[in-house]
Amino acid sequence: MGAPKKSSARVSEDHDELVRVPLRAILLADSFTTKFTPITLERPKVLLPLVNAPMINYTLTWLESAGVEEVFVFCCAHSKQVINYLEKSKWFNQPNFTVTTIESQNSVSAGDALRVI
Repeated sequence: MGAPKKSSARVSEDHDELVRVPLRAILLADSFTTKFTPITLERPKVLLPLVNAPMINYTLTWLESAGVEEVFVFCCAHSKQVINYLEKSKWFNQPNFTVTTIESQNSVSAGDALRVI
């Protein structure tokens, strides 16, 4: 059994009214490198297995345990595979954890991805 979840939501004051702002994260699902070539020619790096689980699972698990409530997954290379995987995974059905995908075919670097975001 895991440790109890901490509440990481930020509270900001806006005209004497408290507004709860959920903790958000952006996950770049493309490393924009060729270090894993030729393995990544057909499958994105985030879907490569690490101890029989895709690497993206470890990142999403860590973000959820850290109290992040909304994750935006930015997909470039092999974006359809990442989106299909996420839609079929447990991550799209979590009650307090939202995963949203952003797809870009034109980004060739992390800087391009940040400009799109």
